[in-house]
Parts: sequence; structure tokens; C-alpha cells
Amino acid sequence: MKVAVVGAGITGLAAGYEAAKAGAEVVVYEAAERAGGRLLTTELAGQPVDEGADAFLARVPWATELCQELGLGAELVSPAQRAAFVYSRGALRALPQPNVLGVPLDFDALAASGIVSSDGVDRARQEPDLAGSPLAGDESVGELVRRRLGDELADQLVDPLIGGINASSIDDLSVRAAVPQLAEAASQGPSLVQELRRLAASSTADPTAPVFYTLPDGLGRLTDELSERLGDRLRLSSPVADLGVLDADQVIVTLPADTARALVAPVSAAAADLLGTIDYASVVLVTLAFNAGDVNHPMAGSGFLVPAVEGRTITACSWASSKWAHVGSPDTVVMRVSAGRYGDDRALALSDEALLDAVGADLAETMALDAQPHTVRISRWKRSLPQFRPGHLELVADLEQSLSYDAPWLQVTGAWARGLGIPACIHQGRLAAQASVADGAVAR
Repeated sequence: MKVAVVGAGITGLAAGYEAAKAGAEVVVYEAAERAGGRLLTTELAGQPVDEGADAFLARVPWATELCQELGLGAELVSPAQRAAFVYSRGALRALPQPNVLGVPLDFDALAASGIVSSDGVDRARQEPDLAGSPLAGDESVGELVRRRLGDELADQLVDPLIGGINASSIDDLSVRAAVPQLAEAASQGPSLVQELRRLAASSTADPTAPVFYTLPDGLGRLTDELSERLGDRLRLSSPVADLGVLDADQVIVTLPADTARALVAPVSAAAADLLGTIDYASVVLVTLAFNAGDVNHPMAGSGFLVPAVEGRTITACSWASSKWAHVGSPDTVVMRVSAGRYGDDRALALSDEALLDAVGADLAETMALDAQPHTVRISRWKRSLPQFRPGHLELVADLEQSLSYDAPWLQVTGAWARGLGIPACIHQGRLAAQASVADGAVAR
């Protein structure tokens, strides 16, 4: 059987790899001159440094399993530093431990962190005794956290973590789609904190196990390896404008939702309309290399987050050469600074010079850094992070149902569907390929 995959980001590459492994005749079409999408590794200060995501979650298996299949498992490394900070109330403050995506499990540790005021701590301490019913339906992360733990903790601690991951506000994010861990806990009982504590206590996971993995040559190595496995089945600089021209029994579209919409519309107007409701955020990643002697701030950690309520341009700063043993050198400090979130395109609109001035001002304010970098790289990722609004999973289910009626030979998936992390994208791509092979007898 013949399978066509449209799009060669990590989802499309994983789909093509899986379909080929199952014995299908596969062609993967990519409009750009390279594969990999937003996974991109280029040289900075004489070494490979990622321009997009620089790690993937270790606690879900799909990316780790794929690396092992590709012979890359022995190369995986975890961060050299685990401590992380939040810029709050005029200083960098360590995240209170333990926490689950910013929800503190120890209120004394929260108080000691100084991230929220004493009033904010007192409000959070009320959570285990607050009346309330289990989570019903879908709501925003912000609604859940504000109701249970108060506005200050939501703004200063949970929003920088969860909102930062999604380049969004927790008030706009579906708790079920964006943070199923919190949804699971909130569904079990009225106290979010008590349920998270219970889940943590019952977990058999090794608390010292790595949280993240990466490849020392950058995550572009993963997409390069998949591209090599596909060989001449991967066709670069090959845009697809009409699914009807593809010589295939089954088609898998792994493009961003807005791009996929145009391809899907002729075969399923209902699915196309649903794709059109999914919005995106734009972000900028500024990578800076400094002479080590010019950086006086102690970087004993992986970096820091900046809450939206602080009003800064930057949303996070990764101390890459502290976070990863393979980045930087005794003479070079490397930082990756993020800016931009949904509804805030200020950073994207700035010129390179103005953006560097704004980033420099924020680094001076947050970590008293007045040094000038000797190497700079600016990566602008327009409309790169899909936004999971409340009701998102129901929207995806409706979309898939429409396709099953209108075009059973077509699978449409990607970061916008059920998870934007690298493991989720790999999983979604491989599942789509498995479904396509299983449904291979369906006539177009």
C-alpha cells in the first residue's frame, strides 16, 4: 500500500518512519529545503546549539523509545543542573520543592522561597480545607488554580511555568489538554494539593531519575537520523497544494492547523472549519555567548522564568552552559533567552537591534548582567505554538469524527492536536501511521 505524508517536522518524520517500518510504500513531502520543522540545530560560538526546543520529557516514553530504535539511546544526556528560579518581587528566587508544574506541595517551602507575599502564602495554605467539588468538564488552568490557590500564586508561580511552556496565559489554557496531571488530580477530590501529594506518594518513579533528555549534538540530530532512514522517500522543496494529486492509498497531513486547513477543505469542510479555530503564538529565541570572565552572576541552576505580571520583554532565560555539560566551555557562557507569548508580539515586531537592547535591559534587571555578548543569534518562530483552549480535546475528537465520515483515507495530526512536546508529536505521528496501515484497504 502507498502512504503519503505531508510535512516533515518531527511528527511527519515519525509518521513516515513508522509507515515504512510497517512495510508501506512511503513518500514524505516537505515544502522547505530541510526537514525538521522547529527542531533546528546550528553552530554558535563553535559548537552545535539548538535554535528551538533543546530537550524532551523523559517521563513519557515516546521520544526516548524512538532514540533507542535509531541507535541514539546511549548518547542521551540529562541536565547537569536541576535548580530553577523565578524572577519575582525584584529578585531571582528558587522554585519551591516539591511542586507539580508550579503547584506547591509544601507551603513552608513556598513561604521560604519568597516568590509570593505572606498574604499569598496564607491564601495558598487554605487550599486543602476549601470546599469544592471535583473538576467537571474542562476549564482553564487559571480558573482551577485561582479558585483553589489564589491569584498571586497563579500569576507568580504557575503561569510562568505552564504559561511559559505554551507561550500563553493559564487563563486561556485548557487544563485537560495542556496539563493532564493537574486535571487528573482535580478530578479525584476537592483539594488539588492533597491529590497531588497523594499521587506523588503513590508514584513508583525514581525521584532522582532524569526529567529531561537531549542529544549532545542537538535535537537536530534526531530529525537528521529520521531523514537518513527515509532516504529518497523524503522529498524536500516539494509543497503539496492539493491532496487529490497524491498517488497514495492513505494520506497523513502533519502541517500546522492553519496550513492543513487549506488542504483539508476540499475533502472535509467540517474538519477544515475546526482547524481554522486553532490559534497560534509567536516567539523569539535569542541565543547569546559571553566571555566567561564577563559574567559575574552565579548560575547554579538551569535558568529562570519571568512572570507576565512583571512586565518584562523576556519570558525565560536558560543558562544553557550550566544546564548542559556539553554546551559552552570554561571560557564561554551560553544563554538562551525567550520572548513573546500569545497576544504579546512586541518582541517579534522589534528590529534585531531593538530586541537585543530590550533583552539586555531585562538581563541587567533580573540578574545584574551588564556584559556584552560576543556572539548573538536571533531565531524568530512565527505562529509556532498552538493554543489549547478549554474544550480543545473535544474539538479534536469532533475533527477526527468528521474526517472518518468525509475522508476515511486521511489522517490529520500534529503539535496542535493532543500535545506540542516532542514526545507527544512523535507519538501522534506514529499512531497516525499505524492507523493508516491498518486502514489501507479503504478506497480514496
